[in-house]
Amino acid sequence: MQSQSKPITISILIPVYNVADYVKECLNSILVQIDDNAEIIVMNDASTDNSWEVLQAYQTHPKITLVQAPHNRGLSGTRNALLPLATNQYVWFIDSDDAMHDGAYTKVVNALASMDVDMLGGNYMAWRGDNKRPKKAFVGTANQIINNDSLQFIKNIVENNSNHVWNKVYRRSVIEKISFQEGKKFEDIYYMTDLSKVIKNFAFIDYPLIDYRERQGSIIQTLDKKYVDDYLGAFLYRVNHLKANLGEDPSFQNYLHYKTYNRYAGLVKKLKDNQQLDMLNYLKDHFNIKFDHIYRCIGQQIGWIRYQKLGFKHRQTEKILSQ
Repeated sequence: MQSQSKPITISILIPVYNVADYVKECLNSILVQIDDNAEIIVMNDASTDNSWEVLQAYQTHPKITLVQAPHNRGLSGTRNALLPLATNQYVWFIDSDDAMHDGAYTKVVNALASMDVDMLGGNYMAWRGDNKRPKKAFVGTANQIINNDSLQFIKNIVENNSNHVWNKVYRRSVIEKISFQEGKKFEDIYYMTDLSKVIKNFAFIDYPLIDYRERQGSIIQTLDKKYVDDYLGAFLYRVNHLKANLGEDPSFQNYLHYKTYNRYAGLVKKLKDNQQLDMLNYLKDHFNIKFDHIYRCIGQQIGWIRYQKLGFKHRQTEKILSQ
């Protein structure tokens, strides 16, 4: 633990697209918490609703900068466009239909003041209607600096299935080395993979940073070719881009392959349940050989019970795809 001599400064970056009903609540949740060492930069990604009109109420606010994008670039493109506008030491991406959890800003500042890390993560609240449920987003010990050697960061992400961008705060000079992949769904999975290769250390605090709004439109997604390509592509990207380091840790290599094949088997079952036979054929033609290879690389080091369950899933998957 070490104390920072200079104040912690944070740039809060908020992409906005068609969230007129939510963006005011998002901004107000932040404004009641931050101090003079924070800035908020909001970019309207060519919304087609009245989001920009709602934002005009904040036009003269001293802590908020509003930017109107010339054309729609999507979430990843807007995040990429926001980053060069940030001026502070740390960056926090917050989605405009979510809210900063009460007390989160002070918790983050205090943690960063005592731990000099490239990334600080926390928990979140799953928010649907009037109900909020706590969600743990890390494994291991809180308030401890962890060096990112031997793939420690991505191990934590994979084990906890926490690929979220918004429950983490990043050193700006570090994430300027990477970018969000534009035009893809599941951009957070790609980003966490790339982040794992540039951060030197990280830490977590056992406190929710974000109230994550589970909107109906964001929960139900069309399982089309774009969805399948980007979803499975994100996990193949992770396996392929970590391949050079995986040989150093056979145990984690097995675990990553195990988790990756589970994602594939789960998608096959979902497509079957939805009776999307055309998409099952597409998946079989474009992905089955790759994921079958991943399955066959998995050894019993994952544990006998896991290995047996995975074998059952593999047989079920092959049965579905052969019909």
